[in-house]
Amino acid sequence: MRVWLLFCLLGVAPLAAAAPTVTTLPSQPLVERMRDARHLNFDLVFANDGDVALELTGLELTLFDREGRFFSQRRLDRNGDSTTMSLATLPNRTLPAKGRLVVFNPFASFSADAWLGDLRYVATFRPARDDDGAETRVELRIAPKDFTPRSALHLPLDGEVFVHDGHDLLAHHRRLDITGGMTTHFGIDANFMRYAHDFTVADAQGRLYRTDGATPEDWFGYGAPVHATGDGVVHVARDGMRDNRKGAPPAFTQEQIMQDLTLFLGNYVVIDHGNGEYSVFAHLKEGSVRVRAGQRVRAGEAIGAMGMSGDAFLVHLHYQLQSGPKFEEGLPAYFANVRVKTGDGWSPQYTGPVDSGDVAR
Repeated sequence: MRVWLLFCLLGVAPLAAAAPTVTTLPSQPLVERMRDARHLNFDLVFANDGDVALELTGLELTLFDREGRFFSQRRLDRNGDSTTMSLATLPNRTLPAKGRLVVFNPFASFSADAWLGDLRYVATFRPARDDDGAETRVELRIAPKDFTPRSALHLPLDGEVFVHDGHDLLAHHRRLDITGGMTTHFGIDANFMRYAHDFTVADAQGRLYRTDGATPEDWFGYGAPVHATGDGVVHVARDGMRDNRKGAPPAFTQEQIMQDLTLFLGNYVVIDHGNGEYSVFAHLKEGSVRVRAGQRVRAGEAIGAMGMSGDAFLVHLHYQLQSGPKFEEGLPAYFANVRVKTGDGWSPQYTGPVDSGDVAR
């Protein structure tokens, strides 16, 4: 109240909070069919055209059935104190004035038989640093679509493969903020890593390397053959970047990567499957790339070897399927004839994704 009086006495109107808007990234959210679940992997992007920063105070998801009737609801709110409220699980909750806020959809996993074709999101905001400020509500209703793969894909490595990091809600691939400094610098407006995998090789105790892993040769997966996941034409291939050492900086400077973002891929290959889907294989071993741009390859053909080049802190193969040859939106990769370890043997064979923590073959 005293702030309002001061503005009146000075003859200056206080800044007014504007109602935010919300869209999804990508614009058409996809439903990913997992082995025993269905996943929603998209972002909510809030925009604030006003002069007052806003604070997200609640987020609610309501699911409707095929007849338009409510059948489930999930929410994050401020119930509890500052350490126990569920909303605190969202790391970023401030929507800057004249700015944007990316919220990674926290309601990501559902049962395998859930229908996800009609969703309503409701977010509430209030002026930042004003516990008594009036709340503003913004609503978005969306119709996610089941992803239908166009490419017949196979795992890119032989034998048992450990997915060190996949694309679940906690994975770093999943959590690319398009409002960040690097993405803004390069004009990136999509998450090309949305469904990416970091494939490694582990021993029976889950170790990734012998001794202390100081050199790439100490890692079990170093030099493992990497195969084309599907038929296509090589769009681009690069070799010649040295492999990193554990704890050492990569073979490029910050200034260099700000000029060429592909340096973080190290030695890499992009395959155009000819149907709007592209496979990216990154961090390949120096000197191992066996294909060149324009070359036609078949599924299973060796194209390189697992390495530690580029922005890699461990020996692994970074693989992703995406909707373009550069930094376009990622797509789910559905691999054929996959089994994953269950702790009591192996799962039945299926065609679909693998994700963080899986040991697959």
